[in-house]
Amino acid sequence: MTGLVVAVVALAVINIVYKGIGPAVLGDRVFPPRIQEIIDALPAALLAGLVVVNLLGERWGAADATMLPGLAAASVAWWFRVAQLGCVVIAVVVTILVRLL
Repeated sequence: MTGLVVAVVALAVINIVYKGIGPAVLGDRVFPPRIQEIIDALPAALLAGLVVVNLLGERWGAADATMLPGLAAASVAWWFRVAQLGCVVIAVVVTILVRLL
């Protein structure tokens, strides 16, 4: 085995052990409601940050004004409790229509 394969396997094992420590140590613990709200909001905040960075590019160099109506349409659809796939489809359709104009 090469050194790279050994490093990847070692990092995978470390990752599995690291992810197992939290539930093993804190498995039965109940967090206060405010802390639980923050924990529940973290995935959405991370996803929003990744989407913004991906859409706008480094230093907003890849900003494209035609994507904003699609993003707004997805936000409105989400507000009206449309399913996630539906929000994505709506955003894509609106963006395509704006780019065709």
